[in-house]
Amino acid sequence: MIMASIGQSARILVIEDNDSDVFLLEHSLKKQDFQFELVHLLNGSEALAFVRRQGAFADAAIPNLILIDLNLSKYSGEDILRDIRSARHLAGIPVCVWSSSRSRRDEALLKDLGVDRFITKPSGLDQFMEIGKIIKDLLRSAARASAPHPATS
Repeated sequence: MIMASIGQSARILVIEDNDSDVFLLEHSLKKQDFQFELVHLLNGSEALAFVRRQGAFADAAIPNLILIDLNLSKYSGEDILRDIRSARHLAGIPVCVWSSSRSRRDEALLKDLGVDRFITKPSGLDQFMEIGKIIKDLLRSAARASAPHPATS
């Protein structure tokens, strides 16, 4: 189950090569009053190893949400998204893409890859602090979608 309630801890996988963005993201999430664990991968190589459960990531815990930058070193966000969507153990995990780019090509590609949400990286601190709320809402929606439904008669 993703989260029985927003009070439980959520594991958020962040694939991002900019440490400043990760710092601001963590600060934004802390303002949202819920427990979370942030797992940070720095590049495409680490991300693919995680998705493919290789090396140090062979027994890695499954995240409740994946947040990925499209512009990464070594492998593109697009390559990693394709692997995420074909990985059985990550089926049903919400994926959120954030990027400073907002091209029509990116939007069409992300729709084809089943991305749950696209966030344009903000330039201002106030807007950046809103990302925590977006992620909290995504986790809450995913928890509702995965919760068992009472049988109807």
